[in-house]
Parts: sequence; C-alpha cells; structure tokens
Amino acid sequence: MDVVGPGYMNRITVDKSTGSLVLKNLTEKDSGEYELIIIPYGAEQIQGTAKLEVLTKVSKPTMACPTQNLIEGQTSVNLTCNSNGFTSRVWMKDGQPLVSGGRYSFHDGNRVLSVSPVNRTDTGEFLCNVSNNISFDTATCRLQVYYGPDRPVIVQTPIGAELEESVFLSCSADSLPKATFFWKFKHIIMHGSVHYIHEMMPTHLGRYTCIARNPVTGVEASMFHNLRDSSTAISGSMSMMVCTVLTAVALVSV
Repeated sequence: MDVVGPGYMNRITVDKSTGSLVLKNLTEKDSGEYELIIIPYGAEQIQGTAKLEVLTKVSKPTMACPTQNLIEGQTSVNLTCNSNGFTSRVWMKDGQPLVSGGRYSFHDGNRVLSVSPVNRTDTGEFLCNVSNNISFDTATCRLQVYYGPDRPVIVQTPIGAELEESVFLSCSADSLPKATFFWKFKHIIMHGSVHYIHEMMPTHLGRYTCIARNPVTGVEASMFHNLRDSSTAISGSMSMMVCTVLTAVALVSV
C-alpha cells in the first residue's frame, strides 16, 4: 500500500520499476534532500539521495525615493531596496555599478545604500538590480540634487568702452535651480542678470557687484567688476610714455 505524505497528494508519481519520482506543481517548500530506498527480491537494499532546489522568480523590488529637497554638501540620503527570492542585489548609478567608499556605503546586507553627503554628480537615476538563476528585476529612483550658485562670472561688452558708448554687463553662475541676480552700484540695486547702460557717463563709472541667489539652497554668491572709461586708460598710458621719453632725452642732454 502506498502512503503519500501531507502536501503531496495528487502531486507525486512513483515508478517502482525504475525508482523514478515525478513531483508536480513545485513550491519552495519542496526544496530539500530526497532519499530513495530500493529493496530488490533476494538482494541487498539499495539506497540513494537527491537534492532538489526549487527557485522562484524574484519579487518586484521596491525602492522609495526621498521627498525632501536634496542640497549639495548638506543633505544625506538612504535608499532602501526590498525584494524576495533573490540571490544577488547590485546597486547602480546611470548604468555603472556602485562600490562602497567615499560618500557611498552599504548596510543591512546590501539592502540600504547610503549617500552622505549628496553631490551635484548624484543627480540621475539609481537602480537596484535583484536576480537569481532564473529571473531578474529592477527598481529605480531618480534623484535631483540642488546646488550653487557657484561664484558668478561677469562679462563686459564691449570690453573697452568709452564715454557716450553703450555698455552691457552680464552676470552668470552655475546653479540648480537657476539663480536669480541683482546688481549693486553706489547703494543702487538693479534686478536681472544683465545691466544695460545706453550712454555711459562719468556717473556710471565705478564698482558694480553682481549677487546670485539660489531660491532653494538659500546660498548667495557675489563678484564685482570695475567699469572704466577706456579712453582715460589710453590717455594715461600715452602720458606715461611721453613722460618717459622726455626723461630719457633730458638724461642724454646732461
């Protein structure tokens, strides 16, 4: 009389002539070591074992993205990747594998990726890849790191400008999100990244300061520029040259 254990009813078939076992509708619980004992008529008992490992597809990994603003050099973030049935878990950034070191570290059996602190280069897509011998799946999280503004750069157009000519002063700074700009000149405040002087007068000459501000990071950065009358600089140079020549002539005459 055949005896079938609990959980195997209608799933198991045994061929007594060959000793083969067929097991249907496999589950993870079927994993383990199976023992076969054959008792032939008039002969010694034959015994053998077989190991069965039932693999299932990995579950779709989940990864929650941070909801707070990530600010360069100030914020740290932990990304957690959860899944079942995997044998390997790999973290990647923009298609490149991440390794522990520097600002990156892994915790809880590689389940948690810590980035401390975040940098502007962390803007992009982070991936958690989980796999086993028969399946593969991925969870993604896109980070955006706010930074800046960096030190502003001021450009004068034209570089050499004389009185009664038009002059543009433009200010730029690397920043995410884009910075807002304003100028300071002799206690006057002018908004915008470009300051335009239609007809330069002596009252326009002097030191202009450009201030860039990031509305998210709250950081301000500034740079100054001295606006001069280029004709005055040339005249001054010519006067120095004439003075030098006259001095040389006087020395020769002596």
